[in-house]
Amino acid sequence: MKNLLPVALCILALAGGGRALAHDPPRDPGAGGQPALAADRISYVSRRTDGNALGLTISNYGFFGNNFVTRNPSMEYPLGSEIDHLIRAGLWVGAVTVDGDTVVSTGAISGYWGTSTATATEFRPLPGDRLKERSTLITSRAYSPDAVSEQDFVAAYADTPRASTNDAVLTVEVRQESYLWSYDFAEAFIIVSFTVYNRGEGILQAPYIGVFAELASGWKGAYETWRPPSNAWFRNKAVEYFPGARMVGEHHYNYQWGDAPSWGAISLLGARGRRLESIDDLTVSFNWWDWYWERDNPMEDEERYEMMANGDIDPTGDITPGADDPVELLSAGPFPDMAEGDSLLLVVAFLGGMDRASLLKNVEWAQRAFDNQYVLPSPPPPPRFRVAPGKGVINLYWDDYPEDQYDPFYQIMDFEGYRIYITRVEGATSADFNLVREVDKVDTLGYDTGFDSVRDSVYFGDTLYVYRTSIPNVKDGFKYWVAITSYDTGIPEEDVESMESGLRATQVLVIPGTTPEDAGGREVTVFPNPYRGAAVWDGSRDREKYIWFANLPQRATIRIFTLAGDLVRTIEFDGSTYDAGSVQGLETFKEKNVAMPGGICAWDLITDKDQAAATGLYMFSVVDHDTGEQQVGKFLIIR
Repeated sequence: MKNLLPVALCILALAGGGRALAHDPPRDPGAGGQPALAADRISYVSRRTDGNALGLTISNYGFFGNNFVTRNPSMEYPLGSEIDHLIRAGLWVGAVTVDGDTVVSTGAISGYWGTSTATATEFRPLPGDRLKERSTLITSRAYSPDAVSEQDFVAAYADTPRASTNDAVLTVEVRQESYLWSYDFAEAFIIVSFTVYNRGEGILQAPYIGVFAELASGWKGAYETWRPPSNAWFRNKAVEYFPGARMVGEHHYNYQWGDAPSWGAISLLGARGRRLESIDDLTVSFNWWDWYWERDNPMEDEERYEMMANGDIDPTGDITPGADDPVELLSAGPFPDMAEGDSLLLVVAFLGGMDRASLLKNVEWAQRAFDNQYVLPSPPPPPRFRVAPGKGVINLYWDDYPEDQYDPFYQIMDFEGYRIYITRVEGATSADFNLVREVDKVDTLGYDTGFDSVRDSVYFGDTLYVYRTSIPNVKDGFKYWVAITSYDTGIPEEDVESMESGLRATQVLVIPGTTPEDAGGREVTVFPNPYRGAAVWDGSRDREKYIWFANLPQRATIRIFTLAGDLVRTIEFDGSTYDAGSVQGLETFKEKNVAMPGGICAWDLITDKDQAAATGLYMFSVVDHDTGEQQVGKFLIIR
């Protein structure tokens, strides 16, 4: 097997499903690809979903994924596992214009990994569009009564004539909305709704719409330096088409020897248009072709349109690992002709699954969500809450907001109780959390514990938290994920089971340790001491190693010296704002909610000169900004 340079995308082209190229030219970034458009671009923005277990990068210009520019999630499932499934994907809209031109507007085509995502699309964001976030959750910073789901992203973009080119365009505008839920049955999919408007003066004939994608699965954590391995991922794709779900799924053909067990997939859920009520009235096509074939056989819009409209369902059984490097296209049409101002709708789902069976179960729920206009059987919303870690303990405070909320599906108040969960699994799904406390109403259902055992009202700022509980015997300096959920009674007479709010909706990364109050009269310490080349919490890469300073005052300067007195590192610490975001091994910057105790600080064993600290005895000083008091100590590093 030849050692190909990394992956991802190509220059214009297309050919019929299943055609492969015998030789293996490199797939390097910068070795080709699409030129940047003229300076008529506006505020290109991308965001990553983090409200459930699927981390999908979404943009305001019709492009999905991050093109593997960084190690950050492109379409990561489970989120936090570093198992990714998508290099890039994009919306395609094709039609015949009033002038007889066959045009396909593309949000992504094949190209090279690591290149700019903003230059890989023909769509432009509308002026002022910034990819708005909304949420139905009262606890969310993006709460909005207009929200459809627990985390919506809303964008608008268009393909309109440009002064820099005379190429024919469709003059269409797209409103894109994405939806997700954290419920156990819905945590593995993101639904994306595309509403396409004809903003031109003529009729668009025989419109088709679809999604182009390069699905590619692998575990990024296997690589010290992020450079997508071409042979290990891009020539090892196992692809399957599921006709009943209009879905293409992909996984690493041998699951990267067990390191990447999950699947990624894309499904067409539904369509609407003038005089069109169902996607079943359209022709759905699934095409795949080899990345290298496309690169060497550039294709014009007429050929793209023919592929969108060919009605083919390409067989996937002849995709050969080590030889083929498939990219995929799902499309539907023809929609009714579009006069000026007319619109059409296509709704798709991006999905994950831990295996083939769970993938099929997840797409069934995504289809139900679309069919029921995104009104799902819903648990009570989670409460407003606060997490306050301390030395060896995690304290949780929450309010009683869920207790008088109506189920929007059944229009009844059926709140029953609260559950507290904890896990130490990075990238945990709901199944990885352990239940540590449950309290419920006294009503002959459940345990009938009542709420008096956790009632302890306290204000933080202007918010009254009615309840409190603690999780004891946790280890300082270790990462925990804690969540609090609400659950309902269900409707036994209708065989409706009790439902529970999603763990991802309230999941918080918590690191226990000393608080500033603990520091009073205590010496600043370092742990582990000695550090013997690896701590239990260390990651596999060099920059994922760290030690902790504990018993710190609220605000302090930490200085680290060699035994010879050379200054190695200076750290300015403020416990009220410190979140360890600069320490790569902790990766707190990837988390939506982080709770720190305020009296501990991590050092990643990297000097101010960006070098790894060597074996040796080190001295430190800690100066309290409020009192001026200085403490000194020492610790040992053994590499």
